[in-house]
Amino acid sequence: MIAKSVRAKFAVAALATAAIGLPAAGAFAVAQDAPVELTAEQVDKARGLFNENGCNACHLLADAEAAGAVGPALDGNANLDKAFVVDRVTNGSGPMPGFGWLDPADIDLIADYIVQVKK
Repeated sequence: MIAKSVRAKFAVAALATAAIGLPAAGAFAVAQDAPVELTAEQVDKARGLFNENGCNACHLLADAEAAGAVGPALDGNANLDKAFVVDRVTNGSGPMPGFGWLDPADIDLIADYIVQVKK
């Protein structure tokens, strides 16, 4: 009986420790996803990456003069955030292929660009 009691106390302590860590993890995620203000040079590079990798063929994004109608419009999508864009560009979804072979820094730049310029 004592062993069960010790295991139960250990389980409760483990859950309490995990619960304490959740708010901190969420705080870091919010800080990491804060919008980044890109320089004009970064915007130019990201726009080039967007167009060179064919994003403009499927997506609507006015800043890139992209008028694709296959994928979802990026302009006007208030729910579009960096984490979502990074995931979709890296892994793809549905008919969109993944571009995980791109340099992660370029994927981050494309994501920051889309989030900054979408109308």
